[in-house]
This record gives sequence, C-alpha cells and structure tokens, in this order.
Amino acid sequence: MDLSTILITVLMTGFIKLIIYHYRRLDLYRGGSKIPGLEPVLPIIGNAHLLFGETKNVFRKIILLLEKFKVSPVRAWLGHKLCIILFDPEQMKIVLNSPKTIERDELLRFFLPWLGTGLIAAPAQKWKVHRKLIMPTFNPRVLEKFTVTINKQCEILVNIMEPEIDKEEFDIFNYISLCTIDIVCETIMGVPSNEQIKKNSAYPAAFEKIMKILYQRMIEVWLHPNVIFNATKLAKDQRECIKYLHKQTNDIIEKKLEQYSEKMNGNSITQIEFQRKAFLDFFTELLLEGTKLTTEEFREEVENIMFAGYDTTTTVNSFVILMLANFPKIQEKCYEELVEIFGDKINGGRQIENEDLDRMKYLGRVIKETMRLFPIAPLLIRQVNGDLDIGGGYTLPKGSTVFLAIWKLHRSADIWDDPLCFNPDRFLPEQVAKRHPYAYIPFSAGPRNCIGLKYAMMSMKILLATILRNYIFMKDKHVNIEDIEIKAEVFLKTIDPITIKIKRRKNTFES
Repeated sequence: MDLSTILITVLMTGFIKLIIYHYRRLDLYRGGSKIPGLEPVLPIIGNAHLLFGETKNVFRKIILLLEKFKVSPVRAWLGHKLCIILFDPEQMKIVLNSPKTIERDELLRFFLPWLGTGLIAAPAQKWKVHRKLIMPTFNPRVLEKFTVTINKQCEILVNIMEPEIDKEEFDIFNYISLCTIDIVCETIMGVPSNEQIKKNSAYPAAFEKIMKILYQRMIEVWLHPNVIFNATKLAKDQRECIKYLHKQTNDIIEKKLEQYSEKMNGNSITQIEFQRKAFLDFFTELLLEGTKLTTEEFREEVENIMFAGYDTTTTVNSFVILMLANFPKIQEKCYEELVEIFGDKINGGRQIENEDLDRMKYLGRVIKETMRLFPIAPLLIRQVNGDLDIGGGYTLPKGSTVFLAIWKLHRSADIWDDPLCFNPDRFLPEQVAKRHPYAYIPFSAGPRNCIGLKYAMMSMKILLATILRNYIFMKDKHVNIEDIEIKAEVFLKTIDPITIKIKRRKNTFES
C-alpha cells in the first residue's frame, strides 16, 4: 500500500467518523435551532469569539451579551458544546429539581486533578451516597457547638486588624481569608491551623491562582483538549498549586489521625472536642471502619469541603463589609440591632451565642441583599441527560449544557424594584412572600443545593457582628453599585481589591 492510498484511507475514515458524529447530534442541533441565541456562530469555535480578550473581562462580556435578551432561554455555542442560558425563576425551578439535570456538567472535569470526584463534581449516584454520609455533620446540633471556636477566631481577627485603625484604606479580603481558613479548619475539620497568627500563609495565593487557571481553561475552548493544555505554562502552574493544596489537605488528615491515635490510647483529646463531631471526625471514623470510604475518597471530600467553605464565605463577608462601609446608615442600623441584643458595652461584653443569631434579623437581611447583588456563584452549570420541557414552548435537548444565570436573575427589573438599589428590607417576610421562591437562589436550590448553607450563615453572622461590635467601616468615597467592576474566577470577585478604613467603635452610637 503506497503513501497516497494510506492518506486517502485516513481522510475517508476521518470524514466518515465526522458524518457519524454529526448524525448522532442531529437532535441536539434541531433542539438548539428552536431557541433564540447569540450570533454569529462560527465553524468549530461557535460563539467563543465573542468572549475573546483578557480573562478578567469575560464575565462582563457575558453580562453585556445577555442584556440584549429580555426573555429566557438564550442559546450559545461554546465550541461543540450547546449551551442554554436561563434567567427565568420558573425555568430554573424545573431544571434544579429535575432528575434529567442532576448531573454536573463535563466542564467540571477540569477540577478533577484537584478535587477528584468529591461532592462538588461527583457523578449523581456517588453524590447521593456521599451527601447522605456528610449531612449529619451539618446538623444544627453539631453546628451550635462551633460557636465558641468561631468567636475565638473572630476575636483574633479583631486584634490583628488593630494596626489599621485610623489609617488609609486597606484590603479587607486578606484579613477575612486567613480568619476563614482558621474557622473552617477548626470547626469543620476539627484541626487548628493558626493561619492568622502565622500571617504568611501561602494558601490564599495558591487557591486564587488555581481558580484563575481553571476558569480560563473553562472559557477558552482551545485549552479544553489535554494535549494542548498540558503543553502550556498554565498546566505547570496548575500542577504546582495542586501539589501545595493537596499537601495542606494531607497535613490536616494526618493531624486528625494523630488525634484519633491519642484518643485510642486515652491521651490528651478532651471529651468536649469529640462532642463536636466535626465533618472530619465522622469521615475519619468511616475511614477507620474501612467499609464506606476509601483513603482517596476521604482526601477528596476534605479537599471539596475546604474548596466550598473557604472562598465562598471569605468573598461574601468582604462584599458585606464593602456594602456596610458604603452605606453608613445601614451599618448603624446593624449596630443598633447588636446593641439591643448585647447592651451598650457590646465591644467589651459577652461572646455571641447561638440564641443571638436568630435575633440578628437585620444583619441577616443585609447579608442576603449583598448576595442578591453579588451572588458568589453567578453561573450554575448542569448537564442535560434527557429532553426537558421548561415551558413556554421550549425544550432543553439531551446532550446540551444549561447555564443558570444567577447574576441576571438577581438583578432583573422584572422581579426586583430598582434592582441596583441596596435595600435589605427586600427580605422582610412580607416582601419575600410576594416573589417567586426561585427568584433568589445564591446557594443554588433543589436536591443538589449547598449542603453548608446554615453553617455559612452562622459563621458569617458571627464574624460580621464581632467586627461591627469593635469597628466602624468607612470608605473615602461612596461607590455606586453599578460602578463596582466584577470578574468571575469560578466564584465572583471584584477586579480591584475591596478596600475600607476602620475606626474604633465607642459605646455610643456613631453617626
């Protein structure tokens, strides 16, 4: 067989495979053609050219593209992938509760080298089993035992922030991030990390770097094939970040196993520590039983909980502090609520207790309004494993990917009056009752929602209340909501650092 014959055979084989590939996708193409979408669609890359440019500007481009559409759904092609974007609450309700969209999308495969098939990216069957195992660790009776630890870490934060009093604006995110690591490690993991005291932790930088890499790979379709990605510097940087993050996780696990070894020998672990039954305690017991969990699954779930618990609450807390600094009257109303709970001498008074959290109703509304305007996960992604009728004459075709545009939903003028106005009273019970139950879903919804919602709200309230009892937040200049430049690195971020000034709070109301 000569070279020309071989070449013709290869070309014909490739051509036949291409025809078969597209033939099998005919239903997908037909389904997508019935949905209004972005234009133009180019061969091979689809609409990806509309997102060309710096990674930090991609999310802004997505927002501007969606502003052209008043009605959901919207079709987009990301390379060969058919993406359907939704921002209607009823359509979102259908998707988030359908067994046809319970699977995470294949785009999350890029997280596998880091997070494995833990709770976040797990196939549906494995997710059901592991979620059932994890649920008891977020039981309210377990969570209430964490209050003392969270108080302790927040008091360390207050002390560490002291040098910033009456100084110029500073980046609050760095302080909040180290405190959050300490809180997550000592409560959920049951292992102290002392990152605030060490001050030189590399964890935040490594976490931020890998999130940038993963987001860039998700949106730049030419980086999807492993053969291309692995030849880039991004792949080298990713491996270095993962090596460091896995080491941090393994260190936590080793400390926990040492604790259990001491417990078995009747040594230093106190009864109080084991009454807490943190997430890691439960999973350590499962690992030692050797029946429900492998060593690799154990590590993956620890990695997943750190991923979910660290950056989300750090970012939300930073946004809330920015809003309080930006709206002094709202900040003072939060302070007045704390005075009602703790009395006048609140910055030198008792610690926050579980019973106090339910009384922080206005602070709770401030947190919710912040997450409305700045949802930590601005886009949720699901895989469509069967044709799904979403109403209005539209069907999501099998094989497509559905994007839930939480950002657009939360800022829709059809749902929210004056949507760019910061108004915590939108979340008064009588106002909530008027809205569609899926008009506000910052932690997702349905069976695959955020497992740590109650934990997140508890830790955020304690952290914010503790700082508010000690400091006044200020901005040199008021910033309009629409002028806050946003980017997405999987989770929502500001393009510029979140900076504030602080002033020591006196035991009288400050104007």
